[in-house]
Amino acid sequence: MHIRWLEDFVCLAQAGSLARAAELRNVTPPAFGRRMQALEVWAGAPLIDRSVFPVRLTAEGRQFLEAAQSALRTLDEARLSLRAAHRADASTVTIATGKTLARSMVPAWLAGLREALRHDPAAAGFRTRLSTFPMHDALAMFTEGDADFLLCYSPPDLPVMLDDARYLFHPVGVERLVCVSAADARGAPQFRLRAGKAAHDQPVPMIGYAETLTLGRMVNQEIARRKLADRLDVIAVSDFAESVHEMVRQRMGLAWLPARLIADDLHAGRLVRAMTGNGAEAGGDLALDIRLYRQRAPMRPLAEAFWRAAVAD
Repeated sequence: MHIRWLEDFVCLAQAGSLARAAELRNVTPPAFGRRMQALEVWAGAPLIDRSVFPVRLTAEGRQFLEAAQSALRTLDEARLSLRAAHRADASTVTIATGKTLARSMVPAWLAGLREALRHDPAAAGFRTRLSTFPMHDALAMFTEGDADFLLCYSPPDLPVMLDDARYLFHPVGVERLVCVSAADARGAPQFRLRAGKAAHDQPVPMIGYAETLTLGRMVNQEIARRKLADRLDVIAVSDFAESVHEMVRQRMGLAWLPARLIADDLHAGRLVRAMTGNGAEAGGDLALDIRLYRQRAPMRPLAEAFWRAAVAD
C-alpha cells in the first residue's frame, strides 16, 4: 500500500469527483481510478460508491477515511519533526526534479550556474541537493517547503498547476523529443514511421512511456493529434526514460526520446530519426519547455543568488 493512495483517497473525499481529484493530484483520470481500485483491493472492501454522481464514500469508505486522515497526520507530524531536526544548512540549495531531467539537462546546467556564482559572496562554498521524484511527488516536495526550487518540463497543453499568486517561474531551456530508431547496417532507421498517410504499412513497434509521466502524456497526445495510433504497436511501456532509451538501442522499436539523452547516439549514428516524409512536421519533433519555479516570497540569500544566476543565464 502506497501513502499516495491514502492522499488520493482523502482528496477524492474532499473533491467529490474522480475527475476533479485526478486534476488536483496531477494524474490522469484513468491512472487515478486504478489507484483507487488498488486501494480498495488492499482494504478488502468497496470504499467508493460509483453508482451515483457525484461519487460518494460507502459506509466502509467513511470509516476508512478517518483512519487514513489520522495516519497521514501522524506521518506528517513525524516528517516535520525529522525535517526540523535535520534541516539542510544554509549552504545547501535543494532542487526537486524528475529523473530524466536530472540525467539529461541538470549536470551541464548546474556546472554553468556554479561558474556564474563563483565570485558571489552569498554562494560561497554552496552545495546542491537534487531530489528526483515523479512529477506529483516533486510538486508536493516543493509546495510543502522541502525544496528551494522545482525544475520540471512544462508542455504547452499540459501546464504545471501552481498558484501564480504564490509561485513564479523562469524558462531555463527547451527539450526536444525526437522520434528515433536504432540504425540498420546501412545507417537507415530499422523502424520507420511515415509522417503522411500510409494505409498499407504494417504497425511499427514502439516503446512508450507510462501515462503518469509528463513525457508519456505529451507523446500520447501527439500520437492522437496525428492519428498515428493504428500505425503503432506499443510493445513495452516504462516510467523511466533511460529504460525506453535502452530498449530502442536494443532494436525493440522506435520511441520519442529527449534529444539531450540521446545526443551521443545520434552523433555516432547508433540512433537515427525514424519519422520520414514531407512537410514541416515530417520529423516528428516535440518541444518541451523546461521551467525553474520558486516561491514569490523572499528566500534566504543563497537561494536568491542561485535564482539570479539562473535568470541571468
